[in-house]
Amino acid sequence: MFRGIESQKIGHGMINGSCLCGKVKFQISGEPYSLSYCHCSRCRKAAGVFSAVLIGKAEDLLVTEGQGEIAKFKAGSDAKFERCFCKACGTSLGDMATGNEYVIAASALDDDPKIRPTLHIHTASKPDWYEIDDDLKKFEGDYIREQ
Repeated sequence: MFRGIESQKIGHGMINGSCLCGKVKFQISGEPYSLSYCHCSRCRKAAGVFSAVLIGKAEDLLVTEGQGEIAKFKAGSDAKFERCFCKACGTSLGDMATGNEYVIAASALDDDPKIRPTLHIHTASKPDWYEIDDDLKKFEGDYIREQ
């Protein structure tokens, strides 16, 4: 489960985010690993052609309001992440925190994360009618971050 307000980190450089109706609010402390374009079938169906996702350490994600308003969908027993969204307005929140990482839909961010997209992931799942025409790195599956 996500950390509660009682364990909130106080500091500068917080990235705030929320759903459309404002019932779910969260903060991210620390520096994200990446801002990526994900082309997996789940992101495609939740967001359109692809989803911009912010990825970082799970311990840096704090849900400050609306923990009980977060609905979860797991696309089968072999799915690595759960799709999270607001029960009230349906805003896609990404996969929130699983294991040691958070994966947040960048569309739910209220603040500039201060990094820009650097890669495309799950390009093997993109629709045939959509062409990626930028010079960012492309990975057919997951991007494995260098430690």
